[in-house]
Formats: sequence, structure tokens, C-alpha cells
Amino acid sequence: MQNNQKIIAIFGAGGFLGKHLMRQLTKLDYRVKVATRNPYLKGYLKPLGNPGQIELFKTNIFYPDEVKQILKNCDFVINLVGILYETRKQKFNQIHAQFPHLLSNLCNELGIKNLIHISALGIKEKHTSKYMQSKLQGEKNIQETFKPAVILRPSVCFGSGDKFFTTFASIAQFSPILPLIGSGKTKFAPIYVGDVAKAIVKALELNNSESKIYELGGPENYSFKELMEILLKEIRKKRFLIPIPWGFAKFQSFFLQMLPNPLLTPDSVELLKYPNITSGDYPTLKDLGITGTAIQSVLPKYVQRFRTGGEFNR
Repeated sequence: MQNNQKIIAIFGAGGFLGKHLMRQLTKLDYRVKVATRNPYLKGYLKPLGNPGQIELFKTNIFYPDEVKQILKNCDFVINLVGILYETRKQKFNQIHAQFPHLLSNLCNELGIKNLIHISALGIKEKHTSKYMQSKLQGEKNIQETFKPAVILRPSVCFGSGDKFFTTFASIAQFSPILPLIGSGKTKFAPIYVGDVAKAIVKALELNNSESKIYELGGPENYSFKELMEILLKEIRKKRFLIPIPWGFAKFQSFFLQMLPNPLLTPDSVELLKYPNITSGDYPTLKDLGITGTAIQSVLPKYVQRFRTGGEFNR
């Protein structure tokens, strides 16, 4: 598929989804401009494309002039920037609401054809999670400013290098138990990261006069407990799945949030109180012509290293 070397600016390309997306875009012959705080640390992205196809730009996303510089001469813009927990320097509202507002304003000013924004599945008014509140505000800021934007709301993503199954598989290596916050009843619609990347590529081709929201979930819904059972079966380990009441989880989270990369924070406990599945109110993966990939066809390929004996334990 040729596209006459259309140019795309990507914010957040160095993350899990970004690397999968970059592979697809470069195969389709797009030129990619990557915004990054430190180009020297993101040099691993360049080999994902042909020589000169990927350019790295030192960019502070809160400096309008630097953001504007990378957007010049671009056809499309993709925003993948997001955080799962707050730090002293990074707050949900800054990353998920203020930056999208700045970005959509600049896209308007420079005549960008389309803006693809990655949000989160499960967004609703009056959500008690600050993470979700900031995601919702970011969507509103974009819709008010850049009319043809496409907003994609993926559920938890899985695939090689993910922070979901890989994290819990790592815990199962040394811990005899896996915690089930709120009894593990929260529902998820896990989606393969490659399918989200395909959805972004499809969204680039849309010609909207008004912003459109797509909810992206996998082919099946699972409770958190069911996902842990699937994982343990694949890594061939027996662990106790211990229900943790909401109140005790909240108490634990006040201490765990002090760790450098916290597995649990007070806000993530709030997040787990809501289902993370498609609502039926918005178009989905199928409306983009994509068939979702089942967990069972991908998970074994990248978690088998957590088996005793590794991949040779079959």
C-alpha cells in the first residue's frame, strides 16, 4: 500500500503500543516524526523503519513552540501519551487533559488532516478515578477544539512486552499468592496490542467532519480472576488466588504507592471498581473491519519463559 510518503507525528511512540504501531506504519511507507524528551534514549526506534524513515525530535510536550515545530508539514498526528500513576513531576490532568488541549489547538492552527487520540475504555461521567476523570476531560478538550479527531478507547492491552500479564507472571515467580482486588470480579475486554495498532492505521483513513469515538475491546470479556487463571495455566504454576476486600486494598495502596513503579495506588483501586468492557454505545473494532485476536493465540508465545524450564517445558 503506497501513500506517497505521508508524514505522521507521534507523541508517546516509545511505549508498548508505540513500538507495535511504528512497525505497522513503516511497513506502509509512512514517514514518522517521533517526539521524545531524549532522542539518545529512543535510538532503538530508528531500526523499525528504513534509513531516514523515522526522525527523532527533542520535544517537551508542554512547550508549545517545540510541539509546533514537530507538527509542521505533517499530515496526521497520533497521541499515545499517558501515565498509569502520578508522580511529583507528572500529574493526570497535565498529561491526559492539558496536553491534548494544546495539541488539538496546534493541529487546528497548522491544518493537520487528522488527529488520532488514545484514551481509555470504561470512561464515564462521575467516575471516582482521577485517571478516568482526566481521560474524559482530555476527550472533551479535543472534541471542542479539533472537530475531525478520532478517539480510540482500548481496554487493557496484551502482547509481548505488556505490563499486565508479564507483571503478574513475574509476581507468580516468587509469590505463592496472587491478590484479587474486590474478589477479582471486575470485567475486562483484553485486546491484542497489534489490533489496537491496526485500529489506529484504519483511523488514519477516516474522513470525519465531526469527532468520532471507538471502543476497542477483544473478542471476549473476562473477570480479573479468570485472567489470572488463564495466566497460571499457561505458565504451569499453581498459586493461591486470594480475594482482597476493597477497604483493605485501599489501605495497602497508601503504602504501595510510595514504590518507584507501584503495582497498586489508591486511584488504581478506584479504577478496579468499574468494568472495563465495551458499552454498546459506540462503534467498535468490528466497525473498523478488524477481527479481534483471542488471548489464547498470543499469550503462550510470550509467557512461556515464566514456566519452570522456560520454553522447553511443554
